[in-house]
Amino acid sequence: MSTKILIINYKAYEEAFTKGIDIAKYSGELSKSSGVSIIVSPPFTILKETVKSAKTIAQGVSKLDPGAFTSHVTWFELKQAAVAGTLLNHSENRYSDPKTGELDYSSLKMAVEKCGNSGLETYVCVQNLEEAKEVLKMKPTGIAYEPPELIGGNISVSNSKPEIVKEFCSLVKSNSNSLALIGAGIKGREDAEKSVELGSDGLLVASGIMKSDDFKSVINDLVNGLNK
Repeated sequence: MSTKILIINYKAYEEAFTKGIDIAKYSGELSKSSGVSIIVSPPFTILKETVKSAKTIAQGVSKLDPGAFTSHVTWFELKQAAVAGTLLNHSENRYSDPKTGELDYSSLKMAVEKCGNSGLETYVCVQNLEEAKEVLKMKPTGIAYEPPELIGGNISVSNSKPEIVKEFCSLVKSNSNSLALIGAGIKGREDAEKSVELGSDGLLVASGIMKSDDFKSVINDLVNGLNK
């Protein structure tokens, strides 16, 4: 069985700062013993701390090269922070055209290519199969299917949209070497097991872990589900 992936998106939750380092330390330890690759994606301000304990990716990156671009984060900065890569196009920070609101595939592709050329992994979020078809042409490390209406909710994508998840995983695996990941509403072992049954290579989880009173238990449950 190929190695499964669990990406923990810290978002900008307060918990990212109050327990983010502890989550990274635990994730790094569990990765070594469980066989599941646990990747943390914290805010930019603590990247250099989490890389000491766990495989770390940023929450996003600009399509730009280093230069006079105030507030932008470039691939070069991520390399200097020694992270493994970046999450891209999450529904809360999409590569949208400011005029049309439509997904700007050319800018997204540029970011994926610049990261890839610099040795950074890229995990691109998509909201539907149409976006997945375009993104897989960019050859990112992984593509994560996350229906926006389920993000942060109590109903997981694996239970709510099993047929679409199955079609998504098949689409990605049949047409690229990218990993097929799923996210949105993922909470525990049952969701993880279901995702594997439907063909996913892993999960992208945020609030289910970050907002839990016992993050170790939740991470363990997800890892055990992925190892089924």
